[in-house]
Amino acid sequence: MSEIFEINSVEDISETFLMTLLTQAAMGESAAKEAMLVARDGDFERASLLIKQANLAFTEVHKTQTALIGFDEGEGKVPMTLILTHIQDHIMTGVLAKEVAEEIILLRQEMAELKKLMVVS
Repeated sequence: MSEIFEINSVEDISETFLMTLLTQAAMGESAAKEAMLVARDGDFERASLLIKQANLAFTEVHKTQTALIGFDEGEGKVPMTLILTHIQDHIMTGVLAKEVAEEIILLRQEMAELKKLMVVS
């Protein structure tokens, strides 16, 4: 994945840019949630790939978010809009979903290993 859009100034923040950023954050959140579901079915390889997809999405979102913060310079140069608030909400819940998913996947893997041991005993 490449950067969502290269932004060089506050003027580059268009509706298309914001909707793409929102979509990228939502894609990361969705991949994390799907990872938990496929881990429930024991498909840990696919769960791992989905977590990697979520990580890539959030890395790109974070790069763009950092650029926005840099442009703002703590002076309110980037207008705070409802869509930016909504995007931040998706980023925060998505990153949390990814972190929880990683823990749940590990727990499911441990449970699967314990079940194998119980069958063998």
